[in-house]
Amino acid sequence: MNSIVEAKVKDYLISRWHYSPFDCGTILECMTALARVGGSELTDEFAFAGLGAGPEARVASTIVDRALLGGGCQTSEYEIRAQINDWVRRHRRKGL
Repeated sequence: MNSIVEAKVKDYLISRWHYSPFDCGTILECMTALARVGGSELTDEFAFAGLGAGPEARVASTIVDRALLGGGCQTSEYEIRAQINDWVRRHRRKGL
């Protein structure tokens, strides 16, 4: 995992989506697991994975893309918010 990408994703989740830092650990853990399923790691290359990695991984790759100030994607903000809330609800808190 690239620590610079991880830090940018955490900052994006806190500043843009207003999640607590404790929830960001859970969200990053889920995103890392989805990146591994897609055959990648949570790096800037994962931002281009899209639907090739699956529907949940598409949301995770969109978050990475937007955190790295990437361009257009076809995932709506409603879908991103719903998936993040689902990850937070289903998995236990990982902490900071």
